[in-house]
Amino acid sequence: MDPPCEVQPCFERLFKWATLIDVPTGRLLTLSFQRPGSSPRRWYWKVAVELFTNEQPPPGIDLDAVDGGRHAVFRLVGPHEGIGKAYRRLFDDWLANSGEVVAQRPCMELYRNTLNETAREHLITDLCVLLQKLRKGRGPKG
Repeated sequence: MDPPCEVQPCFERLFKWATLIDVPTGRLLTLSFQRPGSSPRRWYWKVAVELFTNEQPPPGIDLDAVDGGRHAVFRLVGPHEGIGKAYRRLFDDWLANSGEVVAQRPCMELYRNTLNETAREHLITDLCVLLQKLRKGRGPKG
């Protein structure tokens, strides 16, 4: 799993549009979706950049909000090639023993820095998995 190789052209397209409409950009992230019915797990991504605009985007670009709420977060320090292994650790080790229930929403990778700012071994990526809301006085919602 190496999202940056596959998503770089998409990020470039988003930045080009933001520059064209003269809107500053914020945080970079990708949303990871599991392909329905795929075995072994197959994933696809949507790239996103934080920006605030009322401009109508060109075809192929959507304006949308990212879900808020409680997330399990794993901070990966190092090359993006480690994202797949980090997700396996998060799901197989921590989440499997946490008593938490994962919400049926995409996972999110929040890029805290880029290769333009730091060396590969110092990249910081927060892997965020949305958890189901807790019912008052009960465990995770089922």
